[in-house]
Amino acid sequence: MTKRIVWALVVLALVVAGLPYLPASLFQPAIARALERSLGRKVDVGAVHLSLFGMPGFSIDEVTIHEDPHAGIEPFAYVGSLGADLNLFALLRRKLEFSTIRLGDASINLVKPDSGPWNFQYLLNSPAAASGAIPSIKMRSGRVNFKFGDTKSVFYFDDADLQATPNSDGSVELRFGGAPSRTDRSAQNFGHFYVRGNWVPGQQKLNLNVELERSSLDEVMKLSNSNGFGVHGIVSMEAQVTGITSNLDITGSFQLDDLHRWDLLPQKGGGWKQPYRGKLDLRGEKLELKTVSEEPHPQLAFEFRAQNYLSAPRWDAVGNLDSLPIATLVEIARHMGAPLPEKLAADGSISGTLSYSKSAGLAGDVEVGEASLALPYSPPLKAPAVHVTVKDGAAKIEPVTVQIGEANKAVIEASYQGGDQAFDLKLTTPALSVEDTRSFGLKAIPLLEHTPQGTWRGWARYHAGDWTGEYELLNAKVSVDGLAEPLLIQSAAVSLTGDRAAANRLRAKVGAIAFTGDYRWEPTATRPHKFHIRIAEADLGELNRLLQPTLIRQGGFLESLRLSSTALPDWLKGRRAEGTIAVGQLTADDLTIHIEKAQVEWDEARVRLKDLDARVDDSPLRGDLSIYLDARQPRYHFQGRLEDVPYKGGTLDFDGSLDSQGSGAQLLTGARAQGTIKGQSVSFTPDADFRTIAGRFEWKNLVWRLSNVEVTQGADSLTGAGASQSDGKLVLELTGRNRQYRFSGPLLAGAQ
Repeated sequence: MTKRIVWALVVLALVVAGLPYLPASLFQPAIARALERSLGRKVDVGAVHLSLFGMPGFSIDEVTIHEDPHAGIEPFAYVGSLGADLNLFALLRRKLEFSTIRLGDASINLVKPDSGPWNFQYLLNSPAAASGAIPSIKMRSGRVNFKFGDTKSVFYFDDADLQATPNSDGSVELRFGGAPSRTDRSAQNFGHFYVRGNWVPGQQKLNLNVELERSSLDEVMKLSNSNGFGVHGIVSMEAQVTGITSNLDITGSFQLDDLHRWDLLPQKGGGWKQPYRGKLDLRGEKLELKTVSEEPHPQLAFEFRAQNYLSAPRWDAVGNLDSLPIATLVEIARHMGAPLPEKLAADGSISGTLSYSKSAGLAGDVEVGEASLALPYSPPLKAPAVHVTVKDGAAKIEPVTVQIGEANKAVIEASYQGGDQAFDLKLTTPALSVEDTRSFGLKAIPLLEHTPQGTWRGWARYHAGDWTGEYELLNAKVSVDGLAEPLLIQSAAVSLTGDRAAANRLRAKVGAIAFTGDYRWEPTATRPHKFHIRIAEADLGELNRLLQPTLIRQGGFLESLRLSSTALPDWLKGRRAEGTIAVGQLTADDLTIHIEKAQVEWDEARVRLKDLDARVDDSPLRGDLSIYLDARQPRYHFQGRLEDVPYKGGTLDFDGSLDSQGSGAQLLTGARAQGTIKGQSVSFTPDADFRTIAGRFEWKNLVWRLSNVEVTQGADSLTGAGASQSDGKLVLELTGRNRQYRFSGPLLAGAQ
């Protein structure tokens, strides 16, 4: 026996020593047959090279391993370079067999026929497997594809390392690592997936350790949905898988870190590690997982189920909540980019069930108990119970009465679809403080954003970033730029439509001046502010006081020396308004003005009253008044006609322009007027009774000058000029029938 072993070793040494001197192509047919016996499949080989480094063997180019006919017609593997180590003990028996097969630059197709086992199981059931002649198979940086019937799956493993080593007891030691990928996505950032353990093919038993290294959560989720869910973070996983292939037990845990929405920066810290267990049917492609906890009633538990996960994935997930603090959900929602106010404080708990599936989306029912939400400097919102339903990916709050602060209540119903523009909230209240509305932390309701106090009743809806609604505003104070005092809105019926707002049946007061009317805000119009104002009575002095911030601006030292221009305040630069105004009685000392109607156009520093229709006492006044606000003091320009002014027993008509600037007494002393004058039945003096009078006038520095004067007295026609004197008399120098006339009389009727 000893001699046989010695002779065998001598023969083996001679064979090994003689291999380099033999042409490699001599072994090509034998190598192909040996590979076919080992793999149980037809094999095509390319060029063969001898390899004597380490274990003697061969290096073979361009190898195609065909498929078992039961599994399909596409080859099992394409191998760019295959290394085969000789089985020396088989060689002693004059058989060419291989102990190890190494696959380089390989692409393997794992096929599950419509009926029958996976294609690799045919390999394990081959005659070579029965005789223990299956070699150890190793692959580095290859690709593993999956195929179901004639359809290739979008899933594959890239950068795959594989080692399958048969043991003497019939088991197979498995080592696998690869990056899960999809063929329908180009840029991918998956971590590696590792499997280590043993498989007993005859008994279909597995004992594996499975690990997913720290990977992008979004990319992992895209394995089941190529579009992803817009959720980013880091996930890792480990599991122990044991049992038969159709009924595997799974125990393990996963870790989530840095959870955030795709367009937000990750929030460091706050990782979540969760143990789980479940079942896996490799044959039927069924997976069931659920979280486990030492607590009898955990606050948060998940269940996950998947079918056909490699061929046509169908999966669903269920989350069970049991008295989970709202504060926890608020923090998660904030990480996910929900538009929640930064300093929102939340209290209460939530219980119920939420589920998700690709077909039905997010769905479920939850109950929020003893809910309380509060923002800094705002009263809290409280409700004993809030019922939330989720369907088709939208969360809906059923109508619920909410306590706001100590005394106010409102009925709230809301829904949230996801994203900044998908929050829908409706408030209905019998009476709610304007200040308490800010408790909701939303964009201010139009017409209320500048209101520090007041009450409103009715309804308002917030949707897609805008408000709509119908409500009544009561006893509200509104700060208006350009007014010396806040505007007090006693009552107004408000209608909201998107960015547009209207206040009808308006009753308001500013200072001592009360008015009624309506107001509209149309942001896309050339003049967004639109109004109609009716004032019963007002004092010109009070009106001037209230408008002082608009009319008079205090400039700096250089402005007082007129060395620089007066800058317009920002509010005046943006002021564009139009509307109408009517004043029943505007009093100025002994003068009373009735403004029937005036069309107002306000464009930054210019205010124009067009088509002014008024009466000064009983004298009609018509024309256009322009007010210029681009200097420290206002400038006025009037163009129009004043008719039927009583004067010395007759009437006068003035048609022309008036310019002035400043305020108070300055308006009179600095005024300048010019135009034409007509009159009739004027008894200028006892000896000057004018049937008609006409001419041109100029008024400057309180002095009247008349030119082109034409008067009729009796049958005579007189022409000339006139001027007022410092003693308060008006002197007329007239000529008629070659005769000079001089008439002098008090300028004002009744003066001495």
